[in-house]
Amino acid sequence: MIYQIDPQLFQKYPGYVRGLVIVRRAINIESPIDEVDRMLKGAQQAVRQRADLEPVSAQPNIAAWREAYRAFGARPPEFPSSIEALVKRARRGDDVPYINTLAAICNSVSLRYLTPIGGHAIDPMAADGTLGLSFARGDEDFVPLGSTPHSGRIEHPEPGEVIFTYNTSTVLCRRWTWRQGEFSKLQRTSTAVEINIDGLPPVTRADVELISNDLATLVGMYCGHAPTEVKLLSEETPTVEW
Repeated sequence: MIYQIDPQLFQKYPGYVRGLVIVRRAINIESPIDEVDRMLKGAQQAVRQRADLEPVSAQPNIAAWREAYRAFGARPPEFPSSIEALVKRARRGDDVPYINTLAAICNSVSLRYLTPIGGHAIDPMAADGTLGLSFARGDEDFVPLGSTPHSGRIEHPEPGEVIFTYNTSTVLCRRWTWRQGEFSKLQRTSTAVEINIDGLPPVTRADVELISNDLATLVGMYCGHAPTEVKLLSEETPTVEW
């Protein structure tokens, strides 16, 4: 599989790095694993107690995403990054649900490092397919969570919106990290997975690498000793293949 980021994105957002954790043969159960459940609850509690999150929008990591969203025309109050939405949910006292092991690990690590993290099942994708992060043309198809292509609920991104795609036309996530779709959602049956870890300054390349390795270790521990591989996508290396 080929994974590539549009070079123009690095020009518009200097210092951006995307970490990638590739997971194979994962066991992704829905019933909570005690250690993972404690980790998710602990991350939420820590966020509720942090003094640097009042207001949430001013925290440097989160403020960087608000500025990035404004730059491609998305209003942060209406379309918050995944990490801003996750933090605000935890701080208002709403528990982040334990959906399955992989989702719980991604959410707990995201909260711990205040960094957007999103996992995608690649089981339904062709081995010679292409994943990409780029600016939308506007004619790509996005099926929201809980919908099907036959239900008629197909959306199209705004031209210029940052989107994550499969084979250029199927949108897996809209507005960079804002909302994932039905096609690649993590399920009990997901065994082959790729997880994105997004870093905009002040988050550094070294930070993204550390977070990615931490995440890979946890996935290996709690998803049936699933083999993992970490890669980094940056201005110097905008394309990787596996």
